Amino acid sequence: MRKLIILKSLIDFVWIVTCIPAILICLFLMVYMFVDPEFLNLFVDVDDSIFETSTLPIQMFGLVFMVLALATIYCVYLFRKTLRYFQKVKPFHMDVIVNFYKIGYLLTSVGIASSVLVFVGQLVFKSQLKINLGLSPYVMLICLGLFFMVLSEVFKVAKYAKEENDLTV
Repeated sequence: MRKLIILKSLIDFVWIVTCIPAILICLFLMVYMFVDPEFLNLFVDVDDSIFETSTLPIQMFGLVFMVLALATIYCVYLFRKTLRYFQKVKPFHMDVIVNFYKIGYLLTSVGIASSVLVFVGQLVFKSQLKINLGLSPYVMLICLGLFFMVLSEVFKVAKYAKEENDLTV
């Protein structure tokens, strides 16, 4: 039980210190990148000639990355919510199973979308065809997402087994 308290405390700390400010920053940047497109030079390493022709593709890439960041923050929120059920000693609640599946689906989607966007971004903005076959954060996100989806299935089977066991008293 002590490990659960430590985990919940760490996730709450990350939520308060990182996620809440990140939500505000993402929302601000989602609007500000359309007001001042030159602002994107701080985050994106592209040729200045692309900014002179059209900034809309860079703004769309930035917008999609902000949405992916918000989806990742939502996963942290769902994980916090799930840990509350564990603290209440309700690990087989249907919300836990649904939250694990949502987290897995979102993290897998974010990992795939991010890796595709990085590949397309390098191809379009830098004119480089670069494929990373090694360990990357996007592959780790996909693995983590698949883990949460498997965990959801395990909890679903365990809930069914628990209900069957309760009926055969």
